Amino acid sequence: EHTQALLPYQIRRAASNFPVMLFTAKNCPPCGPARDYLNKRGVPFAERTIESGDDAMELKRLTGAEGVPVLTLGAQALLAFNPDDWGNGLDATGYPRTSMLPLKFKQEPARPLTAKAAPPPAAQ
Repeated sequence: EHTQALLPYQIRRAASNFPVMLFTAKNCPPCGPARDYLNKRGVPFAERTIESGDDAMELKRLTGAEGVPVLTLGAQALLAFNPDDWGNGLDATGYPRTSMLPLKFKQEPARPLTAKAAPPPAAQ
């Protein structure tokens, strides 16, 4: 079932106007606290991981950033994890200051920023 429908109106409205995406990578010490911050605040977000050169190039194209974590609020990119900046951005875009997420809410699983092309099917 799609959990977006269960969300309170204030979150649905903010998420439709300013969808949140978090860009992370393995071996990124600030990425854990950044993810925890969004979860604690109750912000639904999509997480994209930077795992390849293609991912890194796409991150730079989308956000101008060369490192992670990066948060995007709609078209606005917040580079590096700074709870004050991120909080101000979330406040300004209408996200509630405290979590209103239903207990059953699950964030979608993280996935690489660029999909790997599937190899062509082998000839029979």
